[in-house]
Order: sequence, then C-alpha cells, then structure tokens
Amino acid sequence: MEILSGDDYRSMLEVLALLRPTGNREQLARRVLPALANLVGSDITSYNEVNPVTGTVTGTIHPDEYDVARLAQVLARHMQDHPVITHHRRTGDTRALRISDFISQRELHDTGLYQELYRGMGVEYQVSMIIPARKPIIAALVFNRRQSDFSPRHQTLLNVLKPHLTQAFEVSRQVQQLRKQLDRHQGILERLPDGVALLNGNSRVEMWTEKARQWVGKYFPGPGRVTYALPEEIVLWLRRQSAAAETPAGGESHPVLTRQRGDETLVVRVVKISETSRLLVMHEVRPITSAKPLEELGLSPRQAQTLLHLSQGMGDKQIAGKLGISTRTVQKHLETVFKILNVNSRVAACHKVWDRLWIVLMMGFLLGLGVMDSAVWQC
Repeated sequence: MEILSGDDYRSMLEVLALLRPTGNREQLARRVLPALANLVGSDITSYNEVNPVTGTVTGTIHPDEYDVARLAQVLARHMQDHPVITHHRRTGDTRALRISDFISQRELHDTGLYQELYRGMGVEYQVSMIIPARKPIIAALVFNRRQSDFSPRHQTLLNVLKPHLTQAFEVSRQVQQLRKQLDRHQGILERLPDGVALLNGNSRVEMWTEKARQWVGKYFPGPGRVTYALPEEIVLWLRRQSAAAETPAGGESHPVLTRQRGDETLVVRVVKISETSRLLVMHEVRPITSAKPLEELGLSPRQAQTLLHLSQGMGDKQIAGKLGISTRTVQKHLETVFKILNVNSRVAACHKVWDRLWIVLMMGFLLGLGVMDSAVWQC
C-alpha cells in the first residue's frame, strides 16, 4: 500500500464532504465525479451500472459532452472484453484495478472494446473500482486517461475512499427505493374512498391524501389555518381520546367524530399506529334513500327505515310522519334497535349506521377495482 501525503488526505476530505445521500445513485455520481476526477487526474470519469444478464449499461459521465446512451450500448456489446469486469465476476474482487494490471496496451488495442469505444474517445489507460450493488448489477466508478497510466498511489487513494463511497451509494439506493415505495403507497391511498391522514402527535399532519385535505377544509372551514395543522375541534377530540385511553376506568371515549354540512356528514376515526403516531381515517356519508344495507345489521325493514331517518337528523315526530306511524311506535322501534345493536343512545346507534354505510362504500370500491368478486359480496 502506497504512503499518502497530507495533501492526499486533504483532497480526500473534499470528496467526503460531497457524499451526502441523494435521491438516487446517479445523482450522487454527478455530484462527486468532478472531485474524484481531480483527485486522481482523470480525463474522463464515469459511473456505470452493468447488468451482465440483460446486457444493459446505464450511468453518467464527466465531462458531460459524451453521448452516454451510445457509449453504454457499445460497452454492453463488448463487456466480455473488459478484464476488470471479467475479473470481478470470477473472483468478487472490488478493489481499484487498472486494465494494465491484466493486459498490455497492445492487447487492449486488439479488443473490440478499444476499437469501437476507447479509441474514439482517446482513452489509453483506465482504473476502475467496483461499488457493491444488488445482484446481478455491477456498478463501477471508472477513470480514464489519454497520456499516462494511473499509479499505485491513485489506486490506494480510491481504495481508502471505497468504504465511504460504498456507504453513500448504498444509502442513496435505499432512499430511492423508499421514495418509490412511498409514491406507490401514496398512489394506493389516493384511490381509496376514504381520506387518510398520518399524524405525529395530536395536531401535526405528517402526510395526508388529497381527499382528506379537501374534506377537512370543507367541514372545518377557518381562515389562516396553518398548512398540515388540524382544526382545533379535531385536536380537542384527539386529546379526549388519549385521556380516555389513559384513564384506568376506561373513561368516556368517542371513537367516532362526526361533522355535518348540509345533507352530508363527515365521519372521522382514529387508529393508533405507535406511541407517537396515529392515523385519521375519514369518509363522507351522503344522503341515501334505501335502508336496505341496514337490514343486514339484523333489523326488520321498518326498524331499518326508522334508524336511517334517525341518522339523517330527524326527530321522533318527523320520523312518525315520514313512515305514517305514531310517535310511540317510533320510540318502540328505536328501543328494539338499541337492543339489537347493543347500544344505549341515539348517537351510538347513528355511529352504527355510519359504520355500515362505510362498509357498503368500501365493498363497492373493491368491486370496482376487481379486488373482490361480486358473488362473494352477495353472500
């Protein structure tokens, strides 16, 4: 191993300062390639990802005056001529290695790789270093010169930097993967009939779907509300939920928050994910004319109709007039409904209605996506 000077270490520190993880490996390469080129005196420097299985090559190059796509196609055709790639595939060696460590300059000139690629670029000497990547990808930093070969000192510089470069490229790959997963999950959430908001604490929204954002604005209007901050009414409700959960006796809990606007109602539920994170799930209940879905709660048609009108905000007299029965009969129906649903208040009975309508909404959504067979739903 070559002995490095103080200037060498200062130059390496300049490279290390650039190794902040980015959205993907190519972005990181574009940032760090000029500094690496200056470190080892490279005329043309590139970051390449080679897939020996598919025969494809991608990457970025400095300076950017070259057609990377064309160069990649040529390299893909002749990668079997490259002694460092062949050596790595055979041994797994990832050190910084020169072409001259394996073949002479005359032997290089006889290859299709040189004739079709390096000759036109004026490349006569090269050192490359493998950056570990997911198999079967072979990723490498490649340094090219026109006039003189790289020295063992240059190889030592690259090998000292290699662990740091490897870590930075791996973290960038993971960041890219996480962003793709987030985008995919965000896309799925946006297609749901529900609105979803991920909370950090009681008031701070980490992420919410467009539907959730719009519904909060529609049902809780207020000037000057801070972006990603919940309305005070929801915040207070969440605090009461937390206090009830921490009370040994169980406390009074209202697991559903409802807010009405005209004939429409927003129903909000909270799901605990961790000690610091919770999920708000919202859906909008619109007026319906059929009580049929409520019969599946074990209610008779008349009981279901009575409960439906109750959930629409009607009083006993209004329900009686709507159904053509007496107020006392309405009250009797509701008493029976409360027993069947195992609730003890009109508000709790309305929550059951909203629960049932939400299930109907979700089933319709799944049927529309083809996730659930209609025969299963009818069962």
